[in-house]
Amino acid sequence: MCKTICFMTLVAVSLGVTSCDRPRSGANPPPSREQDFASPLVSSEVSGKGDPEPIPSTTPPGSHMDPSSNAYIVFDGSGSMAGEPIEEARRAVTAFVQAAPTDLNLGLYVFDQNHQGGSELVPLGRGEKQRAQLRQQIAGISAGGGTPLGAALRAGTESLMARFQQQLRYGDIRLIVVTDGEATDPRTFDKSIRYARDYHVPIYTVGFRVREEHALRRFSEAYLTANDEQQLLNAMQETLAELDDDADF
Repeated sequence: MCKTICFMTLVAVSLGVTSCDRPRSGANPPPSREQDFASPLVSSEVSGKGDPEPIPSTTPPGSHMDPSSNAYIVFDGSGSMAGEPIEEARRAVTAFVQAAPTDLNLGLYVFDQNHQGGSELVPLGRGEKQRAQLRQQIAGISAGGGTPLGAALRAGTESLMARFQQQLRYGDIRLIVVTDGEATDPRTFDKSIRYARDYHVPIYTVGFRVREEHALRRFSEAYLTANDEQQLLNAMQETLAELDDDADF
């Protein structure tokens, strides 16, 4: 009899201990991890781990309200442009620069034989000295090397966003890409596309003598094609269609 009572007592104590280990039905769940702050101009895809730091949202020194428009040209001078294509492209882009609105800020990024990794040859700016510098740099482009479009898109986005912040986010920005081939830095290309889209930098692509549909077609505000010098000039002018009031097009 005593053994039976002792056994029942031991079972009751064990059940009581077990019930104390269970969470109460009315207990609050543990607080969730606070979400990372995201700038209204930057999606979580850009500010997430593994991606480069986003462009700071602070106002740079010397900033002022400026409604000017900005066009940043990416010139593909890769090896596949050798011969007649590079000559026609140089003449067409030079004519575009010469006829562009005088109050338009222009910048130039080139990858070619002399800048195979890609380089900004002329930063965004305007004025006759700026146009002369652009013409000089375009004349010196020599076909050669690969097609690092990813690096070019990244550089163009950063340059345009820096200018946009200097203008206190007034005015217009656009990235104009003249290319004849696919990117040879595909991983960087994918990241740079997301980067440009997250910052709402519109890409205008002119496929010059392209044989197949270009990957940039999917991500461009406008995608145009050209097969000769005049068509290339017309297509580049089309990228500024709504800005051409003062142009000599």
